[in-house]
Amino acid sequence: MSDLLFHARAANAGLWPEAEPIHVALPRVLREAVARDEEGLAARLLAAWSDTVRAHVEAGTHEVSLSGGVDSAALCAMAARHAPGKVRAWTMDVHFADAVERSNARRMAKVTGAELVDVLIPEAVLPDLFEHAVLANQTVILNARAVASYVFYLEAGRQGAGPVLLSGAGADEVLQGTPGALAAAKARVDEDRSLAMRALGFEAMALVDNLRAPFRGDSHDHEASLGAVDNSGRHLDGAPRGDQDSKPSTGRAPSGNDGSDQAVGRREDSTPVDNLRTVSEGVNSDHASRAPPVDNLGTVLASLPAPWDLPAEDALPSEELRYAKWVLSELILPPELRGARAHGLTVRTPYLDEGFARVALALPESVLMRDGFGKWLFRHAVRSLVPEEVRLARKTPRYGHTALSSPVRARWLELYRAWLSPARLDSLQVINTQAMLGLLERYFRLPPDDAQAGPMDRLLMRLVSLAMLQAHAEAHP
Repeated sequence: MSDLLFHARAANAGLWPEAEPIHVALPRVLREAVARDEEGLAARLLAAWSDTVRAHVEAGTHEVSLSGGVDSAALCAMAARHAPGKVRAWTMDVHFADAVERSNARRMAKVTGAELVDVLIPEAVLPDLFEHAVLANQTVILNARAVASYVFYLEAGRQGAGPVLLSGAGADEVLQGTPGALAAAKARVDEDRSLAMRALGFEAMALVDNLRAPFRGDSHDHEASLGAVDNSGRHLDGAPRGDQDSKPSTGRAPSGNDGSDQAVGRREDSTPVDNLRTVSEGVNSDHASRAPPVDNLGTVLASLPAPWDLPAEDALPSEELRYAKWVLSELILPPELRGARAHGLTVRTPYLDEGFARVALALPESVLMRDGFGKWLFRHAVRSLVPEEVRLARKTPRYGHTALSSPVRARWLELYRAWLSPARLDSLQVINTQAMLGLLERYFRLPPDDAQAGPMDRLLMRLVSLAMLQAHAEAHP
């Protein structure tokens, strides 16, 4: 658990015995250095895209998950080209979905002749189904987007979707869709590690020492997957950060399934202590971490390896590929694949199919990043398929919401308090309970737009997820 919170291992590596690994098999190719014929490259990319989608359509898949971004728009358009009049597109109506993208989804359905099904997801159901989503994802969740995916596939299944849907997941990773993604991801990891230092106490310093030393060959981050989705928002000092959503509370039992498969422990009272700066102030020394002083923490964390660069026997040949594999297996795919499977649906990801990914990953960087746009050559290649206002729409940060910014804030905070009681924190064995309670109370007092809200929300969601997984394991030995 401490390795997971500190990004020293994969989320599912030995954590949850029932979890089926998500294998991301990226081709071991390197990008060409020079773009000799951009139009020729665009034609080759479009042909590979056409062949890839046609194979899925000919296999009988006519259902598409349509967010309204260029990736899902191009997927919907190509599927409709190969199966005119047969495509059904599914979109998600949740409060943190981007309004422009939702409008673009409706436009794409009209342009392509696809039937559009809009799945309404009331905000209030997200905290109530958090526990269901954790168990379905078989791992920790760190933002409400993962819960929304679970509910989306639940409702889509009820309305007759499937049995197979196509998803645009993976396009950003093989086509460099987000400028600065690597730096932003490392900043988020450093934020997570900084908070984990406070939450883990003595354990955190041992993890720092381990990460500074050569890593064991069997302890790497390319084995399984993590829960939660998406990385956007703003770093503590202005850099982009992780996307959260969280929500509040209404007075129901903390179990999203009304306690059907988990015994919810009683809430215990404890006077919280704000230990966020304990390591430098010397307060509560019997619980304080042996970590470096808070003022030096940023330098220490910045020197630690990113989780995608931890040693691994099957390490991919470039940092871009290693990062892509990590973010896909840790963040992007679990809510899509496992969330759908929990409701009898299968999700396919054409952008990650070997044929298309091999072409995309060999493209020179000079044709992918241009004028502030990511995926530039792909946007150019699909100009005959996707209207310009959709094709050239700027990528917007998604799901940058926390419990503090949720319309049902009270319900989310109730969920956090119930599952992060002293008894439950103590049962996790590696948590500095007193410091964590102080951090929790500090979080409750933050304004929704505070720069620390996102990183703190990620930590709280992970801890709640761990408490739920443990409770389920104890109830079903």
